[in-house]
Amino acid sequence: MPSKKVGKAVGVCGVCGQTLTRDRPADIAYCDCYRYCPNCGRAMTPYTPDLNGKNYDPERGLKVLFVCTNHSPPYYSTQKPVEVQLL
Repeated sequence: MPSKKVGKAVGVCGVCGQTLTRDRPADIAYCDCYRYCPNCGRAMTPYTPDLNGKNYDPERGLKVLFVCTNHSPPYYSTQKPVEVQLL
């Protein structure tokens, strides 16, 4: 019979290096680093397309989730939440 998982579970985000801690029995956590601009560190705003989807570059286009307009040119992020394995 497997033992119950108790205590704290810890993991490190592979993208930003942040250490995440959750109460057991959690096995995974999601890092929120995808919400912050890698250039300036500020929170980005959700990106809302302003054109018809046919007008977008198929390589980037509608894959953009967040935008940071705190600098020029704006930073467009396609990064999704990062799943972190906890030990």
